[in-house]
Amino acid sequence: MRVLVVEDDPDQRRLLTLVLRARGHEVVECATVAEAQAAEPCDLAFVDRRLPDGDGLELARSLPGRVYLLTGDELDAPPGAGVALLLKPVRPAELDALLE
Repeated sequence: MRVLVVEDDPDQRRLLTLVLRARGHEVVECATVAEAQAAEPCDLAFVDRRLPDGDGLELARSLPGRVYLLTGDELDAPPGAGVALLLKPVRPAELDALLE
């Protein structure tokens, strides 16, 4: 599966990428909204809520496929259709459950 990881924190991005690649997935790493918008479409995406150049929630809503919004904050409203909420820090066991 091709997975998009949009996370501006390099440690968080690296951890997600390592776990996903260890599970056999192709990973596209991005640190900004602009990079993610320029990337080729993916089957699954993990998008940080707060990105340096824009709103991760808006980006998440615009992406095709399954999308998980990564956040440590509570949202005022549900993220919207096609976007599920995933609280940080993400643990490998949580990723495994989502990838089944």
